[in-house]
Amino acid sequence: MLLFIENQPLLRMGQLKSKALYIGISLFVTLFLVLSPSISAGKKLTHTVKKGDTLWSICEKYYGDPYLWPELWEMNQFVTNPHWISPGDVIKLFDYKEIKLPPVKKVVKLKKQPVTTRRLMGVDVSSLTNVNALGLLLREMIVPWGKIFDVKSEKILLSEGDTVYVKMYKENIKPGDKFTIYSVSDPIKHPFTRRPFGYIYSFKGILEMGSAKKGYHIAKIRDSFKTIYKNDLLIPYHPVSSCILPIPFRYDIAAYIVAAKDKLELLGQYSVVYIDAGSDKNIQTGNIFEAIQERESTSEPLTKETVALPPTILGKILILKTTEETSVGVVFWASKNFTNGVTVRPMSWQRQPKRFANLPSCPID
Repeated sequence: MLLFIENQPLLRMGQLKSKALYIGISLFVTLFLVLSPSISAGKKLTHTVKKGDTLWSICEKYYGDPYLWPELWEMNQFVTNPHWISPGDVIKLFDYKEIKLPPVKKVVKLKKQPVTTRRLMGVDVSSLTNVNALGLLLREMIVPWGKIFDVKSEKILLSEGDTVYVKMYKENIKPGDKFTIYSVSDPIKHPFTRRPFGYIYSFKGILEMGSAKKGYHIAKIRDSFKTIYKNDLLIPYHPVSSCILPIPFRYDIAAYIVAAKDKLELLGQYSVVYIDAGSDKNIQTGNIFEAIQERESTSEPLTKETVALPPTILGKILILKTTEETSVGVVFWASKNFTNGVTVRPMSWQRQPKRFANLPSCPID
């Protein structure tokens, strides 16, 4: 009995410590919830965009879930493209509870409602170049599917509407199948390394297959981008969309313009150029690059200190198509004419370049 009475203070002290620990944890949780950037229930807030912010990072900051960015984009109708938000933009934030579905208590059959979703809007580049006539720069030769071996008329220079006879090297060719008419260059050398780099494939037109005869097919040229001749080659036609979504390139690389369409030596606005880097360097359609010319260092007259000057921006290039090792782009702005062999680097931008404001918008499929 005496032992029980003597230990009463110890028991009370333990209870006090437990209460103090409970109060401390409660205060910590309360402070965490107050100071956390998450959205409190029922309260509408906004976020002013800072440099480097994206809808992805904003959702991760406020909700702990970056995959909620489509809901945030839907709520901010002024954002026409989720890749384009700029410092100073005010983004409305939603209550996290607003997007949680309540538990289903009863299955109710509802009438189907039309689904409305916002579509990404790109820019139509058809005024800059014919995207089906871009051609390709490939490191290796490809095997053709066939070739034009004769013409119904006695014409030498062929174009849209002409009927031709083709020899196909593949089977199962059906009437209505379409093929790209092309020619291939001799091996070209890299202007910087001077080593053989690849072959330029010039796309000349589109051919539609007609009836099959013994040993050949009759076909008609449906479109022509340049003069077509006998012995020009055929590969399956794959249409290229002229609606491009400009996307920032987030890697640091340097590449070179190896050659240009139609063997141009002097390049400028609207020139189609071939670059020696492709999807293997994370380049994709819609990326924007700058063609630059490095400037020599100069000495400051008074201090004689050597000053490194920034490079001259020669032009800006929108990537329209990529292969694993090469890319095709169009020069949509140029400060001056330049030649093959210049360096290209990723262009840093927050909003779409002003030149695109003059191009019609189009929905991305």
